[in-house]
Amino acid sequence: MGSTTYQQLKKNYRSKQILIVGLGVLGGGIGLAKFFSGIGAKVIVTDKKTSNQLAPALEQLKNYPIKYRLGGHPHEIFPQADVIFKGPFVPWDLPQIVEAERIGIPVEMELSFFAKHFPGKLIGITGTRGKSTTTMMIYELLKRSGWRIHLGGSLPHVSTINYLKSLTDGDWVVMELPSWPLSAFHRNKISPHIGIFTNFYPDHLNFYQSLDDYLEDKKAIYLYQTRNDYLVVNKSLSYTITKDHPRSKIIYFDYQDFPSGLDHLQGKHNLENAAAALTVAKLLKLDVNRSINTIKKFKGVPFRQQIVAKKAGMIFINDTTSTTPIATIKALAAFSDKKILLILGGNSKNLPAGTLIKDLARAEKIILLAGSFTQEILPQLKQIYPDKISQVFDNLQAAVNKACDLAAGYKDPVYILFSPGATSFAMFNNEFHRGGEFNKIISKLP
Repeated sequence: MGSTTYQQLKKNYRSKQILIVGLGVLGGGIGLAKFFSGIGAKVIVTDKKTSNQLAPALEQLKNYPIKYRLGGHPHEIFPQADVIFKGPFVPWDLPQIVEAERIGIPVEMELSFFAKHFPGKLIGITGTRGKSTTTMMIYELLKRSGWRIHLGGSLPHVSTINYLKSLTDGDWVVMELPSWPLSAFHRNKISPHIGIFTNFYPDHLNFYQSLDDYLEDKKAIYLYQTRNDYLVVNKSLSYTITKDHPRSKIIYFDYQDFPSGLDHLQGKHNLENAAAALTVAKLLKLDVNRSINTIKKFKGVPFRQQIVAKKAGMIFINDTTSTTPIATIKALAAFSDKKILLILGGNSKNLPAGTLIKDLARAEKIILLAGSFTQEILPQLKQIYPDKISQVFDNLQAAVNKACDLAAGYKDPVYILFSPGATSFAMFNNEFHRGGEFNKIISKLP
């Protein structure tokens, strides 16, 4: 039978034409296609990528009666839709989307659609850094405390909408919420019951016109909360928050609010993540000592400053989700107890890099990967660090080999830190593809 919510959605959307714009390969579009096809809707998928590029996603959908228009977004299919679901990287000002909205066709995104229809309680986490780690910490805390908690949001290979089939008003969902899905929360004037705002740094200026536009989307985490809701927010954001006069109850945190070290995670930024999670635990009246112990032993999230191997005096760290200069700055600080051979570079997000270039003094050697960001900073690197930098590699295997060759010249153990500080698209499909390739290379080393 499924939940009451699901039965109502089946009634409302059976035989409707659902257009999914942007299938992707990380799970969200795939989940939408399966969900609405299963309801009995007529699903059409359009994506700028080709069938070859989308092969892993299409393989998962091969048993569903779905029509495809790939290699572009044909204008003529948009007016035929009853509802359009837009992917996170499809802009709201795409002409086909603008025209569809003008003629009254609803344009949705998965996570805001879920939030509108989910009968239970939602915990949402946003911020430039720390979203995934904080999300997983909170999930672990509630799961270990026996709550009916489920993991959703913008995590790879997670289909949040699928939860509408079975969850009821006694369930909780904790969701990672980047700025793109939050733009649709704005449009629907909704915010989570508990919103967590971990921090804010420059990012995504290859997507947003300005830093203010990026921040504005983030603010949906709290702008539509009520007096019965809660905002857990980094003290560094107090000025921004105060100006907006949220109606919810505000609880500030900083790294000093976590009263212990962490067994597996390094850096002040991870203590901030831990403090945010502990603040939520206290808010929900979980056992404080047990919560501290759970957080203390948390082993981290793959691809985020993840120690993947120790071989022949080399400690390999996969920080592929470092797609901004600030992320690499944090990684350099977190692993400052040993010499660092840094693998850096990729494509640009149009972010300021001055502080990163200064902090590269922490690295013993810098192995460069190809991309527009690398080309932007290369003249300064040649001037400031001529003896530290390598040639520019367009092959990750060659870059890792170079790092290993350099490491052989050191008597004491060294970190080989893969923290690119840039996007992956010069050489990879996305940062997770990049991180997976790094792990494969390391696994084959003797």
